[in-house]
Amino acid sequence: MKRELAPVIMFVYNRLDSVEQTIENLKRNELAEQAELFIFSDAAKKESQVENVSLVRNYIHKIDGFKSVHIIEAEKNKGLAKSVITGVTEIINEKGKVIVVEDDLITSPQFLTFMNDALDFYEDEKKIWSISGYQFPFELPETYTKSVYAAYRSSSWGWATWKDRWETIDWEVKDYSSYKYNPLRIAKFCKGGTDLDKMLRYQMQGKIDSWAIRWCYNQCKQDKYTIYPVKSLVNNIGTDGRGTHCDPTSVRFRQTLATSFKYEFEHNLPADREVMKKYRKIVNRSVLRKIKNILNR
Repeated sequence: MKRELAPVIMFVYNRLDSVEQTIENLKRNELAEQAELFIFSDAAKKESQVENVSLVRNYIHKIDGFKSVHIIEAEKNKGLAKSVITGVTEIINEKGKVIVVEDDLITSPQFLTFMNDALDFYEDEKKIWSISGYQFPFELPETYTKSVYAAYRSSSWGWATWKDRWETIDWEVKDYSSYKYNPLRIAKFCKGGTDLDKMLRYQMQGKIDSWAIRWCYNQCKQDKYTIYPVKSLVNNIGTDGRGTHCDPTSVRFRQTLATSFKYEFEHNLPADREVMKKYRKIVNRSVLRKIKNILNR
C-alpha cells in the first residue's frame, strides 16, 4: 500500500525574500516531490503593503518541485491568527492530518520525513497533541539519550497534527473566567513556561491576536504532549523585526539545522523532568521580553 503523506500548508504575507528561502529549502526535502503544498496568501492590511503582497503572489504562482501546488489568496486581510485557524481547518478536515510552516522557516532536508514518520507513529496515541520540527537551543541533560522528547507545550515553528486533535479546540476559550481565578490551573499551564499565562491573558484582553496561545491552552487543558526532536530540523529566519509577530529579541532562538539525524520514536513517552527544566529556562528568559516589545509597538 502506498504511503499517504500529510499535505504541507504554508502561510505567506509580504516578505518575498523569506518566502523564497522557505520554499527553496522545502524543495530540498527528501519527500518534497511527493508532497502536496497548499499556500495561503493573506491580503494586504495597509496600502503600503499591497506591492509586497503582489510580489509574493507572483512568486508563489511559479513554484514547482512538489507533487502539486494549490494557491489560496484572501481577498481581504485576515491576520495571521484567522488565516491559520481557517486554513488549517479547511485542509485538515479534508486530509485528516497536516504539516504547517510559515513564511520564515528554513527546514532541514529531513524535515518532511521526520514529520510524516512521527505523524504515522503517534496517530493512535491520543496523548500526543502535535509534532514539532523545531528544537530550542539548549543542551539536553547528559543522562537523556533518546532522540525525541515530550513537552507540555507545542511549537508554532514547523509543526504537525491530526484532525481529531484540531477539532477539539475551543478557540473562544469559553472557560477563561473560571481558569483565571484558579491558581492550580494557572500553575499547570505554566509548566510549559511562565509566559503562557500572560500571553493568554493578553489574548483574552484583545492586546494580542494569537492562534498559538489558544492552541497551547487547549493542549494543557487536555493533558497532552508535543513531541520534539533533540536536533532541530527547523530554523526561524523571521527574527529581524519585519515579521508581524516576531522581533529581534527572538534571535536567541535561532538554531543550527541537523544535517543527519537518526531518530527512533517511543510510545508512552513521559515528559522528562530535567529536560523540562532546561526547556522552561530558555523559554522564560526570552518570550516575556518579546511580548513586551510587541505590546509597546
